[in-house]
Amino acid sequence: MRNALVLVFLFCCWAAPAVPQNPSTTPPNAAMAHPTDSEAIQQIEDDWLKGENTTDIAVLDRVLADDYVNLTPGGIGPTKAEILSHLQLRAGQTPPYAVETKDMHIYVLGDAAVAAFTRTYTAKENGNVLHEDTTHIFKKEHGTWKLKISRASIRKDD
Repeated sequence: MRNALVLVFLFCCWAAPAVPQNPSTTPPNAAMAHPTDSEAIQQIEDDWLKGENTTDIAVLDRVLADDYVNLTPGGIGPTKAEILSHLQLRAGQTPPYAVETKDMHIYVLGDAAVAAFTRTYTAKENGNVLHEDTTHIFKKEHGTWKLKISRASIRKDD
């Protein structure tokens, strides 16, 4: 049980990786109002996926706002500083899981944006699977998008 909780904690420390956005499922006004902002959010999510696969702390540092809030299935998760400190020892290493994302939807609302999607983690050691619904809330500050809030919940129906 403790190992499962540690695995869930590690999963929740990571913000969302991404898959290409499906424009047909995004409301027309969201994609058309700010195509460059929507593309910027998608690029951040893509960078995050690459950074997650190699534990690239520079990506985490660049994407997360200093006042980042991490809402995990167990409550408030680690802060940006705690995440960076925790992962420092594993920088450059491949994580013990594979991750797949689907159903990415990006909504841009002025200087705020939301990315909502589902991701599936598969432990490399034993094949255990965890499904997670994730929402990222971004804020544009001084012309740069930052991840302010990450909310994750474990999907029980899968």
